[in-house]
Amino acid sequence: MQPLNRPSHKRAFHYISLYNFAYIIFWIIFMLSVVVNKVNGMSEQRSNDLKSQAKDMFYHAFNNYMKYAFPDDELNPLQCTGRGSDKNDPHNTIINDVLGDYSLTLVDCLDTFVVFNDRKGFEKAVRDVIKYVSFDQDNKVQVFEVNIRALGALLSAHLFITDPRFGYSIKGYNNELLKLAHDLGKRLLPAFQKSKTGIPYARVNLKYGVPINETHETCTAAAGTLIIEFGVLSRLTNDTRFEDAAKKALFGLWNRRTDLNLLGNVINVQTGQWIHTASSTGAGIDSFYEYLLKAYVLFGETEYLDMFNEAYNSVLRYVKDETGYLYRNVNMMNGGLMSNWVDSLSAYFPGLQVLAGDLDNAIKSHLLYYNIWKKYNAMPERFNFHLRNVELATYPLRPEFIESTYFLYRATRDPFYLQVGEMVLKDLEYYARVNCGFASIKDVLTKSLDERMESFLLSETFKYLYLLFDTENKINSMDDNFIFTTEAHLIFLPQKYLKKHSKIRPSMSGAERSFCSIYEKPSPSKHLFTTSVITSRSDADFARELVGFEERTLPLLDPKGICEVPKSDPQVIEVSFGGLQESHEDDLIYQGQEQQQQIIKYVDGLIANRLKGLKLELTKRVDKKGYDVTKVDNYRVFPGQTFEIRDPAVKDFWVKQQTYQTSVLRVYFYNENNYNAYNYADYIAAVASFGPKITGELPIRTLVSVSSSLYGCVDYNIEETKLIEGNIIFVKRGNCTFVDKVLKAQQAGAKGIVIWSNENYLFQPASAAEKNDIWKFEIPCVLITYENGVELSRILEENEKYIQEGKNSSNIKVKILSHEREPTTNIKTNENNELLLTIYGHAIRNIRLNLNLNGN
Repeated sequence: MQPLNRPSHKRAFHYISLYNFAYIIFWIIFMLSVVVNKVNGMSEQRSNDLKSQAKDMFYHAFNNYMKYAFPDDELNPLQCTGRGSDKNDPHNTIINDVLGDYSLTLVDCLDTFVVFNDRKGFEKAVRDVIKYVSFDQDNKVQVFEVNIRALGALLSAHLFITDPRFGYSIKGYNNELLKLAHDLGKRLLPAFQKSKTGIPYARVNLKYGVPINETHETCTAAAGTLIIEFGVLSRLTNDTRFEDAAKKALFGLWNRRTDLNLLGNVINVQTGQWIHTASSTGAGIDSFYEYLLKAYVLFGETEYLDMFNEAYNSVLRYVKDETGYLYRNVNMMNGGLMSNWVDSLSAYFPGLQVLAGDLDNAIKSHLLYYNIWKKYNAMPERFNFHLRNVELATYPLRPEFIESTYFLYRATRDPFYLQVGEMVLKDLEYYARVNCGFASIKDVLTKSLDERMESFLLSETFKYLYLLFDTENKINSMDDNFIFTTEAHLIFLPQKYLKKHSKIRPSMSGAERSFCSIYEKPSPSKHLFTTSVITSRSDADFARELVGFEERTLPLLDPKGICEVPKSDPQVIEVSFGGLQESHEDDLIYQGQEQQQQIIKYVDGLIANRLKGLKLELTKRVDKKGYDVTKVDNYRVFPGQTFEIRDPAVKDFWVKQQTYQTSVLRVYFYNENNYNAYNYADYIAAVASFGPKITGELPIRTLVSVSSSLYGCVDYNIEETKLIEGNIIFVKRGNCTFVDKVLKAQQAGAKGIVIWSNENYLFQPASAAEKNDIWKFEIPCVLITYENGVELSRILEENEKYIQEGKNSSNIKVKILSHEREPTTNIKTNENNELLLTIYGHAIRNIRLNLNLNGN
């Protein structure tokens, strides 16, 4: 009998191996599918949640507007009241340029209901507009604002109602919105008719036309952002006056461009002379570029595209900086730099670059604004890219950054932009949402709120956020001549309204196409372990460096730990050369004749004949190649200028000098989880050049703040003196000199004073008055940066809350400790055997040493 055939151990092992191999392959394929899904975007569930949240935010704002404000123009979100034009102050242009008593918020957000596919909400809003809105108002408004917000909204809603493709017809509708738009357009026409150049006046009274004493000044954007709305109005009503007027204004601006094909910012409408010659992509000129390109998309007329191509190529040549991330304010005559800031309105520009097909530049410029937002959880009105800090701190919940994010996602499908949208949505929800709506952010550093909810929040900001996450929205699949206006109103024109002309643009020259580049879409094979091409770019971190945003992914090292805390290369350093030191501008008492003579101003910068007594501000260069002198005493050294030193003593001064003394301000505060235990935080503070020096640890004292005298510039009363006596007082910089603050505190019995600066870099509180023997300074004075002051102010406020809740009875405690701060300085020669000043091993790039004038 033959034995049964049984599989050998080898064959059994072979079967098991095949099984394991198949199992492993299955999981590899599964994981790859997850990765591929991630590359294509965030999960569908997450995207739907964010879409729903954006919609909820809109209705929270809109419903509260209708409940508390309608029929007024805007909602006051903090007081839950309505707001219209300012009758008490006709010169209040911030309000009266926009609000004209025509229920602006309701009008402006009409087509947002279409985006949400809310037919009932849309019909209700349309019927309310027809019933309540009238433009027969004795109000002077800005032509630009009422055009983009009201006229554009009425035209968009009318188009959706009358186009059967969208299913938004309203029973009994008889072109009432178009009639309203026509009436409004006629009320705006006098602004054009009274101008000799055809460039319209900036403002017009809706009932009486252009006021007699109206200013002749208007900005390029205000006059050049009319062709879309006025052109559509003419096509729909067969009244050519509007398109003719807007076209004449547009060409009136374009024909006054310089030989560089650049336009200025402000122009005289009667003489056609430029008043402000700064050319940029931001406020005052921004939407001029936008409407050149969008007029071509909408109307198909190539003259608009030709103008855009010329203008855009000049922007790339003269306005864009060498890094490719910044679009600056330059002189329209020669392309020279005029200022060191970018504004929040210019954040729209990456979106326009997407429409122009220039994705690489769009991605770069968007990364700059992305890092500004990450740094502040909002978009400040102005950001100084040279000092890397805020110049205007307000944020009225503008949409431009979200707009560009939306267009970049539609063009690239890179999930990075969905994550950016989520970041923006969460920040708006966290910082701006209040019981009655959303409040503008008054200060992006403190996150204090302002009593304003502008209509563009509902018309643009929430609309773009919703469309970003609603990837299947019908609007996102439209593929004809439709555009978003600069107020995000959806405008499209059926073929019957287009003029007869060549539908095909003649092929562009190589020069015209030079700005276009090919975008690399996410590929699972190339980016297997990353979900975004944007974040894996080799230059992705460069924009973060440009704005000075330090993203912490690891906790800070404990200074008491066994590891040495690494020393960083500071962004801004101040260096003093002994002798008399002048303070910053708010503490400047006098400037001696000798001081004036030792600094000479000329076109290319500053010259110093003597260094003694001077103070230099050194700022790290954007390219990381050393430092530049940005300030000499109270004189600014602008980019492109040099600081020439003619004092041979620099050879001794520079290698021997030390920076001003600094101290550690140690702040003890309660652990919120244990009110009987203290935590502490350390802040580096600059010690004043007058008063006692800090050589060790000073006793722990209570830190106090006097709400009735935040700046410490007036004599304290008896009750305030009781609070201050024996303690350290916390005051703001400004309104009086540093010396005044110290003397007032000293007189009240304070044991020290901490000054909260309005700058985000340290400098030494100093004064010429410190040499005066009349005053005796007995208490230490230290200064902390603005951001540290914000944090310390918040700690004080939190502590007051705990006291009121009965959780503790003691104020914040502080201790001042000595701190060494001595940079390494040296003089070396470069490859041309020229002398260079260095600090921290890096050269000062814009210093020129001219030491041979006296035979040295």
